[in-house]
Amino acid sequence: MEQKKRSEFSENELWDLTALYKDREDFLNAIETALEEIKQFSLNYKDNLHTVHDFKQALMVLEQIYIQMSHISTYSFMPQTTDFNNEEFAQIAQVGSDFMTKANVLLNFFENALVMADDAILEELEKNSYFSAYIREAKIKKKHYLDPAVEKTLANLGEIFSSPQDIYTKMRASDFSMNSFKVNGKTYPNSFITYENVYQNHEDAEVRQKAFRSFSEGLRQHQHTAAASYLAQVRSEKIISDMRGYNSVFDYLLADQEVDRSMFDRQIDLIMTEFAPIAQRYIKHVAEVNGIEKMTFADWKLDLDAKMNPEVSIDDAYDLVMKSTTPLGEEYQKEIARYQTERWVDFAANSGKDSGGYAADPYKIHPYVLMSWTGKMSDVYTLIHEIGHSGQFIFSDNHQSYYNTHMSTYYVEAPSTLNELLLSDYLEREFDHPKQKRFALAHRLTDTYFHNFITHLLEAAFQRKVYTLVEEGKTFGAEQLNHLMKSVLTEFWGDAIVIDDDAALTWMRQSHYYMGLYSYTYSAGLVISTVGYLNIKNNPDGAKQWLDFLKSGGSQTPIETAKIIGADISTEEPLRQTISFLEETVDQIIKYSKELEHA
Repeated sequence: MEQKKRSEFSENELWDLTALYKDREDFLNAIETALEEIKQFSLNYKDNLHTVHDFKQALMVLEQIYIQMSHISTYSFMPQTTDFNNEEFAQIAQVGSDFMTKANVLLNFFENALVMADDAILEELEKNSYFSAYIREAKIKKKHYLDPAVEKTLANLGEIFSSPQDIYTKMRASDFSMNSFKVNGKTYPNSFITYENVYQNHEDAEVRQKAFRSFSEGLRQHQHTAAASYLAQVRSEKIISDMRGYNSVFDYLLADQEVDRSMFDRQIDLIMTEFAPIAQRYIKHVAEVNGIEKMTFADWKLDLDAKMNPEVSIDDAYDLVMKSTTPLGEEYQKEIARYQTERWVDFAANSGKDSGGYAADPYKIHPYVLMSWTGKMSDVYTLIHEIGHSGQFIFSDNHQSYYNTHMSTYYVEAPSTLNELLLSDYLEREFDHPKQKRFALAHRLTDTYFHNFITHLLEAAFQRKVYTLVEEGKTFGAEQLNHLMKSVLTEFWGDAIVIDDDAALTWMRQSHYYMGLYSYTYSAGLVISTVGYLNIKNNPDGAKQWLDFLKSGGSQTPIETAKIIGADISTEEPLRQTISFLEETVDQIIKYSKELEHA
């Protein structure tokens, strides 16, 4: 699949950013206006924040500034992610980054004043539900806040701290070059997007194998640069953790999520020990159905019914998204129905584009989604996943102030993964034949749980080993990272999959390592969405409770928010309930297989 240039795609496959700014000039004018307002805010409130009234007054003005910053930062980074080879997009990103650094430095005085305010003032401010989450977070920061001069210096260095992620992202989008390969006389061009979206679950075993080797060789060419970038990331996190007086870098990175180390470790440990045997059993069943004697890492994303993977158009996907989300009700569907006519989604699979997908939330404009459409069912799962994020953004933004709208990253993946579950449920109900029903349940596993409960969870298990090294004062390079990833994969998959040196390069495939302890939250969010999905299926009020969950944004702590849908994540019960649900899914898949054998 040869990647086309962005200019070769039709307009309806590209997002429309004019809802944010009409053009670059409009964007630059917005930056100029925002800087003037920030400077005026500083003149009005610097050294004038003494009482609860002072802070309340300032917070109401500051919210409008934060909203402008949300729009500017979103607009600045999005164009570049569609094409890292475009110099104009790079310039927009740099202008936006420079603005955010200036803005954060100029506004640093307010955070200093808020965090250093008397406890009585913070307690009184927190009683105001309009900015309760912001004050709650300030109280957490207060325990580890540094001298104001040091804090200002750290704000000035914000762009430097984010440079490892920037280097990795650009390297992945523009420098990872995969050689073409031949199968039966046909030449197959390879790339990051093409491999992950097409070849890794290709029905032809030789295509899968040769594509994987080509892909791995492309990664290997940059492993030392990637390792150096990652080392810079974790070292800076460790330095800041020590400066702020945290017991460990784990505690520092979990603080913003408002969860403790035990919840992080439990997520990894239970899945590694109790879900691993279930995943191994399923993979062995896939091998048996497809006549594969031994699964390699090139095979593990193979569909159970590879020949059944249908071609899906963008319009077909819209129909599937809307029908699948019907259980969430008219209020939900009315909001997300606009995504195609308003062109929220960038579908084009052009060269230079960032791989994977994301959803962005410029407050109260409308969400934006980036993905690369290749016409497979897995693309529908990616789309409905990002529309799940989008729905949450809309409901949180519409029902919460800017201060309260953002969910904790601990459960931010719940709205997206619930939508994936609804898609699999819809497909299974619509299909009549056991083979079709098996196909739907298999995609529940491979597109939802395997991606979030395995791929990202194994990233988290790998991260835990990396940060433990750093905590022990040790360093690492590509060879050590390869060894750590290989050990994690081997521990999880046992004898179900052959883990070789190419599989060990998996740590190079995700940017999540540059987002703190984010990878494990995919499985944490999926636990909450599983409980929510079962609640919708079994409780007449389940859909309403789910919308209440979305509307709550970050107004409450993760533990309090999860209780809206009946999940007590302070215990291991929701996770065990999810693992049990997965075991039942594997049992049902194998049952369908037996029915087919005797048909």
